[in-house]
Amino acid sequence: MRKLGLISISAMAVALSVSLPAYGQETPQAAEADPGATIIVTGTRRTDRTVAESPTPIDVYSGDELTKQGSADMNQVLQNLVPSFSVARYAIGDGSSFVRPPNLRGLPPDETLVLLNGKRMHRSALVQIGANALSAGAHSADLAQVPAVAVKSVEVLRDGASAQYGSDAIAGVINMTLKDASDGISGYARYGQYYEGDGKDYQVALNAGFKLGDTGFINFSGEYVNSGKTSRGVTRAGAFQLAIEQPNIGVPELAQRYGNPKLESERFFVNGGFDLGDAQVYFFGNYGHSFQEESFNYRQSVNATGFGKNGIFNDIFTDFDNTRPGIQTGAAGGNVYAPNGYEVTGPTARDYTRVSTCSDPLVQNWSCVYPGGFTPIFFGKIDDISGTVGYKGELDFGLTYDLSAGYGQSTLRYTMNGTMNPSLGITSPTEFYLGKLQQRETLLNADLAYPWEVGFASPVTVAFGGQFHRESYEIGLGDAASYAVGPYTGNLVFHQDGTPVLNADGSQLSTGQPVGANGFPGYSPAIAGESSRSSLGAYLDIETDITEQFSVGLAGRFEHLSDFGNTTTGKVSLRYAITPAIALRGTASTGFRAPTPGQVNTSSIATTFNPGNPNAIESMTLPVSSPVARYLGAKSLTPEESTNFSGGVVLTPMSGATLSVDYYNIKVRDRIGTSGVFTVTDAQRPTLQSLGLANYATVNEVVFLTNAFDTRTQGIDVVGTYRLVAGDMGVFNSTLALNWNKTKVTSFDPDVISATRIQQLEKTLPKYRAVFTENWTMGAFSVLGRANWYSKFTVTDDGPVQQTFGSEFVFDLEASYEFNENFTISVGANNIFDNYPDKFSNTAGTLGPVYASTGGRFTGDVYPDTSPFGFNGGFWYAKVGFKF
Repeated sequence: MRKLGLISISAMAVALSVSLPAYGQETPQAAEADPGATIIVTGTRRTDRTVAESPTPIDVYSGDELTKQGSADMNQVLQNLVPSFSVARYAIGDGSSFVRPPNLRGLPPDETLVLLNGKRMHRSALVQIGANALSAGAHSADLAQVPAVAVKSVEVLRDGASAQYGSDAIAGVINMTLKDASDGISGYARYGQYYEGDGKDYQVALNAGFKLGDTGFINFSGEYVNSGKTSRGVTRAGAFQLAIEQPNIGVPELAQRYGNPKLESERFFVNGGFDLGDAQVYFFGNYGHSFQEESFNYRQSVNATGFGKNGIFNDIFTDFDNTRPGIQTGAAGGNVYAPNGYEVTGPTARDYTRVSTCSDPLVQNWSCVYPGGFTPIFFGKIDDISGTVGYKGELDFGLTYDLSAGYGQSTLRYTMNGTMNPSLGITSPTEFYLGKLQQRETLLNADLAYPWEVGFASPVTVAFGGQFHRESYEIGLGDAASYAVGPYTGNLVFHQDGTPVLNADGSQLSTGQPVGANGFPGYSPAIAGESSRSSLGAYLDIETDITEQFSVGLAGRFEHLSDFGNTTTGKVSLRYAITPAIALRGTASTGFRAPTPGQVNTSSIATTFNPGNPNAIESMTLPVSSPVARYLGAKSLTPEESTNFSGGVVLTPMSGATLSVDYYNIKVRDRIGTSGVFTVTDAQRPTLQSLGLANYATVNEVVFLTNAFDTRTQGIDVVGTYRLVAGDMGVFNSTLALNWNKTKVTSFDPDVISATRIQQLEKTLPKYRAVFTENWTMGAFSVLGRANWYSKFTVTDDGPVQQTFGSEFVFDLEASYEFNENFTISVGANNIFDNYPDKFSNTAGTLGPVYASTGGRFTGDVYPDTSPFGFNGGFWYAKVGFKF
């Protein structure tokens, strides 16, 4: 940790000595009241349940809190508020750089259910493959599609709720309620950039409400964001050396970029309804479009002197010319080969001379296409749309009803330029459309509730209903050239006398070139297709206060899935108020999460690099039904099952102050994630060919999704709030939230899950996290300060080698001045002291080596992109807000 650590600890100590913390209120006016008295709608079917009275831990954040930040990404916004919520920023993560996967309470993204206005939000089109072990294989909603300006409040239920909401609600529920004002226009314009001078960020957000006739309203929200890319890496060591030796071939100064992708997005939401007296018609929906760009790994064109094919800085392709006799030869001590366009002249791999030029059609010399090497640029275009309509009301005898229908769709299209399909030779295209991923969901809900008077302290709320859910997943074809198996793949190598050249294991050497667009081959007919699943669910949820002190809740749910059969889950929740200031609460529940059609059928190919072994690696993720995956041990996916226990105490020592402490224990059986890496040997390639694998000659690694492990996640959440009215000194709203979280792999199949994967599951996230927020308001002036503390975390790579990165404080600050009732100006900074995670180390057994010539690893990265607080340093911004 930097020297700021001592200052940071001192600042935290002073802050805690002044006041306890305070959570978000719905509006500035609501801040006048006790924050524990905020009515909640998540995790309960009652209409009078408050935060302080909830038998389950729940946090409520107002729309104002969401917008008092320098980020437009809802993932980042929530991470700054919720200590058990974490999201990484992947520098080179394929689609995971475009759709960021968050973790709540240390569990995968798809074990958290996301709701909009209480209705299930559709999933993203992306099944996470490029993410870390905690998120790899997950298929969840894309929180970034929801702009903060559209949100009235967010409720984060930190408890299992599958019995109430169905699949996915294992870690908890995030419910975002949209703004519903029927008049007024408000918004803001923000500009910011990182201290390094890059990542220039423009945001314009607008919300407007209008009346529809005498009894209706419609509320519009829109946001435009343009975020520049950042770079926090150095050039690759091979490119650095090559540029010195051959300064005229055009080696780029920065061979590849490690940082945030370039992003441009437009997002729109609508929320409206009509009051019909005893009933209401409501509707809401969204449209979002974004276009993002990220850099892939640099491909070196030729070797640097001293670094041959058996050295460190090898080139990306194996360039042979099988059309010319005499190019391959044998020699004492082993076989010697020459690259395309060269002829062997001596007994070592460096003894060859040039015999052909780039104009020779028989020679596939890659440096003729990209003399200085190349870096594929990967693009992702996301289109997200949804719509829900509903009818709700109350019958004369007290039964309330809510009938709704919704549709959601997410489409992710990939393109790439600055690359090639090596198997097509040097005439290959350099730009490709790679295909699309699409998730479609239809949802029908019927929710009813009746307050049954039986003589208890409150009516028995009997809620019941049903749900129909259909989801489809489609993989769409890319350009034919993006996946084509060209003539230069699978070519066998022979000696000059015509005898085969053999590998060490006795198999014949192949000079096969990689198949498909290099970096990310397009989706081929063997991969493309559509799959779907339907489910029917029915639930019963009962809640009541038996006495003024004792509350009970019981819930049960039956679900039938067209592909996985039946499942039943249940939940019991209890709360007992020992005194008006002290209450105990606890829950016990079971849960499930069914594999999605996307998870069952996901497939991808990517060219990757392992810094410990900088050879290019062609890695495949195969569906579990694939003959190759079956050959390697894959089995059909089954639903995850969970048991969830929590217990805690809630203290309300005085008006405006609350303190809650909750312990949780979540066991997940048959958890879904990616398997360990299966390394393909040359001896296996004939079998892979017979099983129909197009790139059998070049694939290096295979993974697939699996249920092959169980986990237990334990943790403690501490949340304290306090609101102090200090007369002429203004109003202080203070919040302290602490989280301890630990995951243990309790059972696994060693034939499928590696020791490396277990280390990644258990150590990737910090075990401890703290967030302290102080919001001071005095007249027209207000200041918000936030301190985030992250404990150490460990990154593990194949080997396994690992490195532990130190704990860190990150401070945010925003100051605002309200000129009049119409305009407010704000200035602020995230990570105001410009803190970075530790750098990669050269110590033996860590994630190095770090090369002295560049200061980075082989691939040019300096910081871990799994850092829980990022790797870009400080970010400042200025914002002008308005309301009319």
